[in-house]
Amino acid sequence: MNTRTLAATILGVALAFSLWSAISQTAPVAGGGFAITLSKNNTVLVSDSDIRYYDASSHELRLTSECQARLESLGWRLSGDFKITVGGKQVLTDVIVPPIVSRSYDANQVVLLYPAHDMDYTTMKLQMGYPWDLSLALSSINPLDNALLVSHFKELGKLVQ
Repeated sequence: MNTRTLAATILGVALAFSLWSAISQTAPVAGGGFAITLSKNNTVLVSDSDIRYYDASSHELRLTSECQARLESLGWRLSGDFKITVGGKQVLTDVIVPPIVSRSYDANQVVLLYPAHDMDYTTMKLQMGYPWDLSLALSSINPLDNALLVSHFKELGKLVQ
């Protein structure tokens, strides 16, 4: 086996392991419940079992320690467009943003800030715009005040208001 073939084999095995690792560390598909999914590859990041509670006033999701560890290990792969579904119905969509990014987002964009609050990996925050949450400045209906989200988490006993 020559050097190029050996290098290609090692690279192939490393790539296959990386792909397997990324897939195996994602959350199980939420069977009709709540799910936050990466749009680029339909990876379910968060489902009902990963959430300790949803605060409807601050639009924050408090995550379990298992979910926190899984998401923290994803690192740079945890970025890009997302969608939130409840009961199979898409209720919100836009972009996941780390807490320190040099780009700003308009107030009409839904931003999923993770990790939120000084690198706190237990909290995800939905907000309008970035770096400031401009949801209170919206003159129209705030898409974060979603009745389907509220009723879903209330039904599960995971709603804080």
